[in-house]
Amino acid sequence: MRSPELLARLESKRFILRDFTPSDRAAFVAYQMDERYRALYGTADNDSTRASSNALFDRFLAWQEEQPRRNFQVGIFDKSSGDLLGCVGLRGKDLPVDSAIFGIELSPTHWGRHRAAIEASTMMIAFGFRELDLASIMGVTASDNKRIARLADWFGAEVVAERHGSENSPEFTTEWTTECGTAKVDWSLKRNLWDHATPDASRRTDNFAYANCNHKTGTAAEMQKQACEGM
Repeated sequence: MRSPELLARLESKRFILRDFTPSDRAAFVAYQMDERYRALYGTADNDSTRASSNALFDRFLAWQEEQPRRNFQVGIFDKSSGDLLGCVGLRGKDLPVDSAIFGIELSPTHWGRHRAAIEASTMMIAFGFRELDLASIMGVTASDNKRIARLADWFGAEVVAERHGSENSPEFTTEWTTECGTAKVDWSLKRNLWDHATPDASRRTDNFAYANCNHKTGTAAEMQKQACEGM
């Protein structure tokens, strides 16, 4: 992984991806405290969620100071309003220098923002291959998440493993994943396949429909049921 001297700030017509700053903490913690978010990820009471969210935000800030830098977890911001929509990242620690793990999440308020998820994913993956000189990018999704599966396929990713039951890591296993019998799917995207599948990906974001768990009902049980049916 090549480590850029400048912080990661990527822009499209509507969105900005940039490193978090201390002033972003409140917005980040607020969306992770949202009842819908906690129900989806099986997090516990308010106090423990607040503490874990603050610890995670501190980790993101600390990663910015690492030399060489192997982890990039940046905020997704609306260019016109400045609102935080979620975060996206590439994490390379403990992996070969030419590999990283991709991850993205949107805040519950912005679930269903199709283009935001697509554009953020496209920009971050392109950053990984072009600026960090990665050869492969990996990801992990729930097997029932058909939209993410379609997105990964659109990018040219290949499924390399599927894990069930006890094979799933504790952080992946929540109440709804257990209830649904959901497996963890590992996928891999190679740079040559990305270049072939998306020669002009930055201008093709309207061609793919994506939704990040667009739950619209209120109770935890309803949201978990929707997660089983709709992810």
